[in-house]
Amino acid sequence: MQIPQSLTYVKQHYSGRPLVQAIQSSQQQQCLGLLAVMATVLVWSAYFISLRSSALSPLSLLELSLFRYVIPGLLLSPLLIKRWQRIRQVPWFYLAGMVIGAGLPFFLGSAVAMGFAPVAHGSTLVPGVAPLFVTAIAVLVYKQPFESFKKLGLSAIGVGVILLLASSWQQVNSQQTFGQLIFLVASFLWAVFTICARQSGLKPLETAAVVTVPNAAMLLIYLISFGSHTWGFTQLPWQALAAQMLVQGLAVGLLASFCYGYAITRLGAELSSALGSLTPVFAAMFAYWLFAESLDLLTIIGMISTVLGVIAASGWFKKPVQTISLSRLKE
Repeated sequence: MQIPQSLTYVKQHYSGRPLVQAIQSSQQQQCLGLLAVMATVLVWSAYFISLRSSALSPLSLLELSLFRYVIPGLLLSPLLIKRWQRIRQVPWFYLAGMVIGAGLPFFLGSAVAMGFAPVAHGSTLVPGVAPLFVTAIAVLVYKQPFESFKKLGLSAIGVGVILLLASSWQQVNSQQTFGQLIFLVASFLWAVFTICARQSGLKPLETAAVVTVPNAAMLLIYLISFGSHTWGFTQLPWQALAAQMLVQGLAVGLLASFCYGYAITRLGAELSSALGSLTPVFAAMFAYWLFAESLDLLTIIGMISTVLGVIAASGWFKKPVQTISLSRLKE
C-alpha cells in the first residue's frame, strides 16, 4: 500500500527521538533572550487582563475578534504574499492546525470563558495545561519517549488543574466550572497550534501571518455577508478602545510572536517555556490590582502546582539550555 505524502512528510521530519543542539550564544544575547521572554510573559498577562476587561465592557466578541486578527492580518498580509512559495510547501494539516489552534475557535473560546471564570484560572489553565496536551500528542502521535521528569511535571500540572476545578466545585459555582472547561478546550487548541507551528518550520512572523490573515479574511467575509451588527465601541471612552486595539492587535498579534521566537533562539525552547509559566502569576497580580479579584487558598496552591509542573516538565533541571534543530529533523 502506498504511503500518503502527508504521512511521509511527518515520518521524514520527525524520527521519534529528541534531537537537540546546544545553543551558542553570548552572555549579552542570553540577557536579551531573558528580556524577550519576560516581555512575552507581560504581553500574555495583558492579553488575559484585556479579555477580562472586555467581558465587563459593552464590546462584542465580533469587535474583539476584529481587533485581534484584522489589525495584524492587514500588517502581515504583504509578508504572507512574499513568503507564499515557502509557506505553501508546509503540509495543509499543519497550516490548518495553526489557523484553527490559534485562530477564532481559540480566541472566542477564551473570551467566552473569561466571562465565567476569573483571570487567575484562565491564565493558569490555558498556558499551564497546554504542555500536558502537547506531551500527549507527542507520545501518542509521534512516539516520543515519555521521560520520568515529564511524568513528574505533568502530574503536578494535573494536580493544579484539579485544585483549580475544586475551587469552583467547593463554591458550587456551575458557571465558573463551565468557564474552566472552555479554558481547557482552548488549551488543547493552543497545544495543537504549538505542535503544528513547531513541525512546520516556519519563522515566528510567518506563523503569525498564517494565523492572522485567514482569520481576518473570514471575519471580513462575515461582515460583508451579515452587515447588521450592534457596535459597542461607541459606548467606550477612546482610551479604553485604544488599549483594547493595542493589546489585542499589536501586542499579542505581533510583539508576543516575535519576542517568544527570539527567546527560543537565545535560551532554547525548554527554558523559554519554563519562564512562560510565570504568566498566571503576573496575570493574577494584575487582576487583583485592577479588578480586586480575590485568590482563595485552593486557587493559589493550584497555580503554584501548575507553574512548578510546567518547569519540571520542560526538563530545565535535567540538562543545559537546548533547542530543537529542524535541520537535523529533516535528515
